[in-house]
Amino acid sequence: MKRQAGFTLIELMIVVAIVGVLAAIAFPAFQTYSDRASRTANCKGPLLEIAIEMEEFHAVNRTYPPVGLLSATTIPYDGSRGDYVYEIAESTATTYVLQCTIPSDKDTDCGSLRYDNFGRKSAPNATDRSSEECWR
Repeated sequence: MKRQAGFTLIELMIVVAIVGVLAAIAFPAFQTYSDRASRTANCKGPLLEIAIEMEEFHAVNRTYPPVGLLSATTIPYDGSRGDYVYEIAESTATTYVLQCTIPSDKDTDCGSLRYDNFGRKSAPNATDRSSEECWR
């Protein structure tokens, strides 16, 4: 009699269980990575670009633009990129604070990121993460 080649049902079930466990471990790690990549591309990068524009504005005008002013005539951002909203949260002649508000469906942990003229980075609305983790 010829022996049949192949896998038994129990062997297949063991493989499915192992794949399920690996997926359960990998998915949260991937989600964290995806959130961090989205923050970098859509929030941190543009904030640093706006900071450069703020310094260029200050070099020409000897003052920073007023609160809320992000336009083509001063800082070349229209105030948003996709669902992310950028603004000058605080501004005086010698200091500024920029803020990027992160949509709650994109990242529930950080809320918003801030960057000031001294290069200080913060996440004032962070719930489950520290400012360092949000800026990482």
